Amino acid sequence: MADPASAGDKMPDYLRELDRPVNAGDWTLQCNASLVCQIIGVVTPPRNHVGVRAVVMIDRGVAHDARPLLRMAFLDSTGALAVPPPEDHWRLIPRGRLRREVALPLGFGEREADGAYRASPEGAAAIIAALRRWPGAAVHNGERVIARIPRGNLDRLMRRMDRLQHPVRPRLTDAERAEWLKEYHYTVLRAETAELGAVPDTVEHACANRALPNRPFVYSIGPQHRLWIAECPEGNHIFMHSDGAEPIHFELRDTAGEIRRHDYAGFGVDSLLALQLPRMDRIDCGQWVKFGFSGKAFEMILHRRYTRCRAVPYDYWPKVWSPTSWRYAEAPPSDGGNAPLPANRVGVP
Repeated sequence: MADPASAGDKMPDYLRELDRPVNAGDWTLQCNASLVCQIIGVVTPPRNHVGVRAVVMIDRGVAHDARPLLRMAFLDSTGALAVPPPEDHWRLIPRGRLRREVALPLGFGEREADGAYRASPEGAAAIIAALRRWPGAAVHNGERVIARIPRGNLDRLMRRMDRLQHPVRPRLTDAERAEWLKEYHYTVLRAETAELGAVPDTVEHACANRALPNRPFVYSIGPQHRLWIAECPEGNHIFMHSDGAEPIHFELRDTAGEIRRHDYAGFGVDSLLALQLPRMDRIDCGQWVKFGFSGKAFEMILHRRYTRCRAVPYDYWPKVWSPTSWRYAEAPPSDGGNAPLPANRVGVP
């Protein structure tokens, strides 16, 4: 994995190319330093809020013979899941005058936890091959259009993916690989909702010295720490509170050391602190980051990024970083979280 702590140094050109998203029509290619590449495609939300959009997600591993995986979800103009489960007779049909082209069955399996449907390996290969050739397509149920499919030069992005994942000659020196492709193994504590009790003054006055519009949220993380989240008009403020100490304002900084404003902040059922970093004040694009607390510091567990504001759920955004591994523990690790604990002290995520 690319070393987030090294980002103050000059990143090698190859890693910059992998990190840079590339657009082609409605499609976006995003790779990461693990050489895993993802393509996401979705049309812009209709202005009249009528119609269903298919968001198409293509993932491919790093092996030369890795077969691309394809998932599809169906969204309305707000990004909400929009249709009942696909039926066996749904077809992908080309748009325009294409001779000798036939409609393709979707061949989806059961709905997955995030609401998307996965195509079989054979179905994925057929659909991707068709979308590389066809100028446009739609999902049909007989004569009725179910969803619009993204348009654009998918073939160009697939070929670029090939070049990025499998360059003709090595693009990194041994020294660069050692510096930038380190492994990270984190052990994090579970969080749970705590009783509110007395709110510290620092938290009470979080909203630019104005009264809080709502009561703050508080979570306990391990035996000695609490985390407060204050909802303010300018965004949520986060405070880490150790027993016997004053709360510390949690600030998210980028690799240049600049404070990044975040909008939403909160804990999910996975006990990870999720932050949404809007792009140009739009919350439907930007960055989605999750952190786990090791007992001493917050470690990044997941980083997703999508710069196109198209009302797509965060779980579908391309993944640009994650550690080599992470796991839960019931007590703070003595090593700060960078190595696994003995099995009898580890919980399965």
